[in-house]
Amino acid sequence: MTGDRTAALAVTIAVICLAAAVTPVVAQTGRSGTVIGSPELALLESSERFEPGTRAQLDLTLTNRGRIVRGGPSEHESRVTTARGVVVEARAGSAPIKVNTGAVGVGNAPTGTTSVPSVEITVLEDAEPGTYRVPVDVSYAYTRSVNYGPYSPEYNDFDDEETVYVTIRVRDQARFAVVSSETGAQVGDRGSFAVTVENVGTRTARDTSVVAQSRSDELTFGTESSESTAQVGAWGPGKRKTVEYTVMMAEGATLRDYTVDLTVDYLDTDGIDRTSRALNVGLRPAPEQSFSLTNVSTSLRSGEEGRVAATIVNEGPEPVRNPVVTLSASDGNGDANTNVVVDSPEYAVDDLAPGERARVVYTVEVSSATSPGVRQLEFTTRYRNGRNDLRESDRLETQARIEPRRDRFVIETVTDGIEAGSSREVTVQITNNRDEPLTNVEAKTLVGDPLSSDDDEGIVPELAPGETASIIVSLSASSDALAKRYPVSFDLQYQLPDGDTEVSKTYTTAVRVNKSEGTGLPLSVPVLVGAVVLVGGVGVFGWRRRAG
Repeated sequence: MTGDRTAALAVTIAVICLAAAVTPVVAQTGRSGTVIGSPELALLESSERFEPGTRAQLDLTLTNRGRIVRGGPSEHESRVTTARGVVVEARAGSAPIKVNTGAVGVGNAPTGTTSVPSVEITVLEDAEPGTYRVPVDVSYAYTRSVNYGPYSPEYNDFDDEETVYVTIRVRDQARFAVVSSETGAQVGDRGSFAVTVENVGTRTARDTSVVAQSRSDELTFGTESSESTAQVGAWGPGKRKTVEYTVMMAEGATLRDYTVDLTVDYLDTDGIDRTSRALNVGLRPAPEQSFSLTNVSTSLRSGEEGRVAATIVNEGPEPVRNPVVTLSASDGNGDANTNVVVDSPEYAVDDLAPGERARVVYTVEVSSATSPGVRQLEFTTRYRNGRNDLRESDRLETQARIEPRRDRFVIETVTDGIEAGSSREVTVQITNNRDEPLTNVEAKTLVGDPLSSDDDEGIVPELAPGETASIIVSLSASSDALAKRYPVSFDLQYQLPDGDTEVSKTYTTAVRVNKSEGTGLPLSVPVLVGAVVLVGGVGVFGWRRRAG
């Protein structure tokens, strides 16, 4: 390109000389002539030293010294020394870089300096420290000569392209790369996050700290901070260090990979503060700890003590220690149901590995004010995780039916009836109508006119659930009792399995009184005579004793 420019310049000079010889008068007047010159371009690189494995800006400055061969009016000298429509395009050449920016326009470049838009480059990860030349192609248009006179000037315009070189330096320093990472964090829980980083550079980093920063508000560090810093001290080339952070995954966080940015702050060998490029690390938490319920059974009835049983299953993903399963009854609005009371709501079970299960059983007292129907029950599991932190599971909901209230006893008389004016032993059957055994069941008979009793109590030593026992009481009906059914009531006192003694409500059944079967006529003559003889005999006997 330089030879072409020289040849063109020689031709231009010859033309000018010839023109001067032919028209000496015009030249001597000073109102015509030829200006000859050209731009002289160079590039300066003003960026700092570059680091391997980073993206950076290649900052260039274009200088134009301009060369005047034959002078003239200043506007024409400016014309021949200006590079017009300058376009700059950097290439990697033999440098360990990748040029990310294509050709960039600079515009016109008069003499002096002109800024060039930054060129983005990537320094390769394995770039060796050292100095490298980067070729830059510069293309532009310019005017070689201007012929001026009394008429409009004539311009000899050309296009030119040249390659200039800039020098970059890949510095010899500490560099860092992530080797591995692991986490024990679960969704909805706190856990550890450990990252192993290696100094893959050639220099020692001093006073080093590794800063971890989360890109998501679902992932936080320590006490719910967006970043955390670990101090690691001096860090030589080829050395690996493992830094550990405490992370917290929000409840309900999506089960996916989360990004953590690591940057290394350090002092280089010159004592200058440096910050490494950001190292992206992925963190994928384990699923949230969960439990499930199976084999739920209930036996609840208004006014009685019942039973709720279920099997709790650790669905994982981690084992749990010292689990305690709590049962509570809800009124459907999230508040406790005061009519359904769990006697001992906490049930401790053995440690549970993922997939293991345990049976839990509760005693539940249902108030007599509770209406029959379906009620909601909730199970929660409190446990300690692998970090010995106390945690509580989500609520597991199930439903239980409350059966209608039932009497503790069923009382029934099985004797056909009593004849008016007579007494009779009446058999009374007592049935334990509930689900717990009773002892020392004492029955007291309560009757009113025309019935009476001179033996109105009975006792049953033991009465199992559903068992029926009989007692016998004596009932009398007055002679003027009408033939119909009359009420007979019973109060029962009994002892529960826990030793408490209670008195039942009053149970009422019925006994029929039948009409007397007597004729109502006078005694027959033989019977009357016999009675007289008997009385007479007794009188004689008595008399004889007295006489004796």
